[in-house]
Amino acid sequence: MCITEYDEQKTLRLIRAEERAEGRAEGRAEGRAEGRAEGRAEGKVEGIVEILVNLVRDGLLTVGEAAKRARMTETEFAAIACEE
Repeated sequence: MCITEYDEQKTLRLIRAEERAEGRAEGRAEGRAEGRAEGRAEGKVEGIVEILVNLVRDGLLTVGEAAKRARMTETEFAAIACEE
């Protein structure tokens, strides 16, 4: 390309397009990381509750003790236990 063929507007558009693409890629990566973290946290809570439900069913914990460990009311815990 010759210096006389330089089109500043076209170059700026290309730069902006590249910057937008980079921004989108960064946003997607951040979104995925946040989603994974949220998923892990939810999975951990669900796993703990499932274990507590099993301990109650096996007679090793009372509903009250399990609810306390799950940081729930007895009513909330009992509702979850009935679902499983």
